[in-house]
Amino acid sequence: MARASTRLAQQVAARAGYRCEYCRTPRSITAQTFHTDHIIPTARGGETALSNLCYACPNCNLHKQDRVEAIDPRTHRSTRLFNPRTDRWEEHFRWGVHCERLIGRTAIGRATIAALELNDEDLMRARVMWVRLELMPG
Repeated sequence: MARASTRLAQQVAARAGYRCEYCRTPRSITAQTFHTDHIIPTARGGETALSNLCYACPNCNLHKQDRVEAIDPRTHRSTRLFNPRTDRWEEHFRWGVHCERLIGRTAIGRATIAALELNDEDLMRARVMWVRLELMPG
């Protein structure tokens, strides 16, 4: 896997506002190092270029692995995952009533939520605290 240069990684992070481009977790409220993720993995022909890179928290990046598609739990059909470079987040996701749960608006959103486990119980508990501190959603 080709790694992004430090300069390229800094561009990706700044463009994302230092938030995970999948779950929207801000880096500043975690004690974790975020990743520069290949949206289309190099193993699948993706390039190490600004147009194919996104900023991802470790949880999202580790769950995504080298996937580019997943099963939509509603239709049980394979669909592509959310692409932060070509998709608008708001078209595919929305926050639940108390902002702890992400809800998929589309097959892409639902499949991405399922594949990346964006509604993991621990993450939802953390979001409740982040909302109370006015750090989420963003």
